[in-house]
Amino acid sequence: MVAKMTSKEIAKLAGVSVSTVSLVLNNRPGVGEETRSRVLNILNSHGVFPKAVHNHSKRDVIRFCKIVRHGHILNDRHSMFISEYIEGVVQEAKKTGLSVEVATYENYPIGQIVQDLASRSSQAGSILLATELSQEDITLFKTLKTPHVFLDANYPGEEGSFVTMDNERMVYDALRYLSEAGHRRIGMFTSSGCSNFEAREAAFRSARAILTRETEETQVIPVQSTHDGSYGDIRSFLTDHEGASLPTAFFACNDIVASGAIRALQAQGYRVPDDVSIIGFDDIPVSSLLNPPLTTLSVPKVELGRVSVRLLLNEWNRDSHISSQRSLLGGQLIERESVRSL
Repeated sequence: MVAKMTSKEIAKLAGVSVSTVSLVLNNRPGVGEETRSRVLNILNSHGVFPKAVHNHSKRDVIRFCKIVRHGHILNDRHSMFISEYIEGVVQEAKKTGLSVEVATYENYPIGQIVQDLASRSSQAGSILLATELSQEDITLFKTLKTPHVFLDANYPGEEGSFVTMDNERMVYDALRYLSEAGHRRIGMFTSSGCSNFEAREAAFRSARAILTRETEETQVIPVQSTHDGSYGDIRSFLTDHEGASLPTAFFACNDIVASGAIRALQAQGYRVPDDVSIIGFDDIPVSSLLNPPLTTLSVPKVELGRVSVRLLLNEWNRDSHISSQRSLLGGQLIERESVRSL
C-alpha cells in the first residue's frame, strides 16, 4: 500500500492550493476538469479517495485504473502521457453526465484487482490502463462481469474491448520516413514488458522488409525499457561491436529508449544524427528537449481516452453475441533533428 499524504503535500505535487485539494476531496464545484483530474490522480495514487465518490448512483462513475505491474514503463517519465489519457476519459465522460474516479493499483495481484472492481457493480464500469499487463494478466479479467475496457494494449487472441494506437501503421510511417531520407540499413532498439513493444517489433520487421528490401538479418537489439537500463545495454552493445559497421538509422520502441540510445551513442563518440539517426515513439515532453531534439511519433492520447469511454458505454448496450471490440488510432510523425538525409 502507498503511504497517505497531507493536503499540503498533495497541493505541492499538483501545483495547486490546499483549498483546491480540499474542494476535490469533498467533491465540491469550483475546480476545472483538468485540474480536478490531475489532483485526483495524485490523491488516488496515494490511497486517498474523495468522500462522496462512493455515493454516486448506478452508472454515474467510471473508474480509471492505473495498473502498475513492474513500473518499467508506467513511471514518473510517463506521468504526462497518462494524464492525457485521463483528460480524454474525463472529457468524454462529461458529455454523458458521468464522472471519473482515478485509482492506482501498484503491485497488486490481478485477482485482488478483479475482486475490487467486481464489488463496484453500481459503477458504469472500468477503464483499465493495461500498458504493463501481459496476456496472462488479461485472461484473469474474464471473470469480471462488470463492463471494462483495456486501454493502451491489444492482444488479438483475447476477447474483450481494447483501445490503443495503431502500432503497425505508425511504425510503417516511421520506416518510410527513414527510407525516403535515404536510409537502407535500419536497426531497432526493442524491449519487453508490454504488448505495444511486441507489436512494434513485429511491425518493424515487416515494414523494413517491404521498404528497404534488405536481405541481411535485421539488426534488432533488445534493451531495458528504462532510460538508464537502455543506456547501459546500448553502451555495452556498442562496446562489444566496436569497429563494426552500424545501421545508419535506428528505430527505438519508445522515446525513453531513444533518449538512452542517443546518450549511449554520444558517449561512444558517435554523432547524432551525423553518424547515426534515431527515431522514437510516443512524443513524451522530454523528447523535444533532447540534444538533438528527437524525431518521433505522436500518440493521440486524449482521443484514445475518449474512445475508451465510448467502447465502455457500448459494453452496456451491445448485443450478447459480440465478444470483442477494438479501436486502433493512428498518430502523427513529429519531425525534429535526430534524423538526417543521406
